Amino acid sequence: MSYVGINSVGLRRRGFTTEKIREIQDIYRILYQKNFNTTQALSIIEAEMEATPERDDIIQFIRNSSRGIMKGYSSSTI
Repeated sequence: MSYVGINSVGLRRRGFTTEKIREIQDIYRILYQKNFNTTQALSIIEAEMEATPERDDIIQFIRNSSRGIMKGYSSSTI
């Protein structure tokens, strides 16, 4: 199992604007597509992205997670 992208259709159906969906996509790109560990990614997100309820909810969710988040898979396990 691995991250492949956000559910932009579901977000749109729930009333998220294109701008908010793009913001969430940018956050997840930093978390999942760049070669940062979770701590580094969160620091970059906080430093470089404007504080919004969506950004802060994602950061808080990850920080409060007792098991961490899934960061992808190794090609050797496929």
